[in-house]
Amino acid sequence: MKFLFENLIGITSITILVLNTVILSCLLIPLGIIKFFLPITALKVLFTKFIIKVGELWIFTNKIWVKALHNPKWQIIGKENIKSDGWTIATSNHQSFADIFLLQDITNRKMPMLKFFMKYVLIYVPVIGLSWWALDMPFLKRYTKKQLEKNPKLAGKDVKEMKRALKHYVLYPVTVFSFAEGTRFTLKKHHNQNSPFKNLLKPKEGGMATALSLVSKIDSLIDFTIQFDSKKRSFWDYLCGRMNSAKIIIKEIKIPKKFLDENLLDNQLLRSEFKEWINSLWMEKDLLLSNRD
Repeated sequence: MKFLFENLIGITSITILVLNTVILSCLLIPLGIIKFFLPITALKVLFTKFIIKVGELWIFTNKIWVKALHNPKWQIIGKENIKSDGWTIATSNHQSFADIFLLQDITNRKMPMLKFFMKYVLIYVPVIGLSWWALDMPFLKRYTKKQLEKNPKLAGKDVKEMKRALKHYVLYPVTVFSFAEGTRFTLKKHHNQNSPFKNLLKPKEGGMATALSLVSKIDSLIDFTIQFDSKKRSFWDYLCGRMNSAKIIIKEIKIPKKFLDENLLDNQLLRSEFKEWINSLWMEKDLLLSNRD
């Protein structure tokens, strides 16, 4: 009986989510197209701020149905570390697609909207891809070693595209978000990586190094550590309300001045030091996840 009830909750959740997404995308996409063709920067910024308000409405609506259907119990430690304005970079451990909804829930209208680094192919996802584009989400387009060997002209093109994508972030406060692990945690991935961490995959510094190199106003890191009580981590489990209890620890970390450098992305020595710094943060995060009290 409980299983049937949970799946009914899941069906109701996905229905409301789809309707919310489709309805608000009908606003987001046309506004994004208009903004793209506007010749005046000030007007582009004005449209961007309005588009963000629409995005915040989408998140707020999701928060309402999640509260009504799931009755979530979020234990948030360090919420005072959420910055209400200014430019920041943020990161978190990554266990489930539900992480995105949880992070949006606890940060919506409390800090500049999270701008998630996304794989470029996601821009082609029907409706949602164009909505993300309208919201100025940064799309990462990486070339494999094989692609570069086949076409050397592609070398450096990904960085140029990222510079073009992020250059307007200096015009209004943003929170650039990067899941440093690059993918969701699974035991199989953990084993294949031979990860030195008990509860985490190895962090990748590329996304954060890109943001720090290209958005000069960023000077601090907001670090989220998410710990779900349930071992069920699929998106369907989230929609069914099986992931309605979690502990979230939020820290504001001052970024060492040497890493606030536009050459961080290309300076291999500096980037190596930055990678070591991120690894040290991951060691602390791993200890937090190991302590379930």
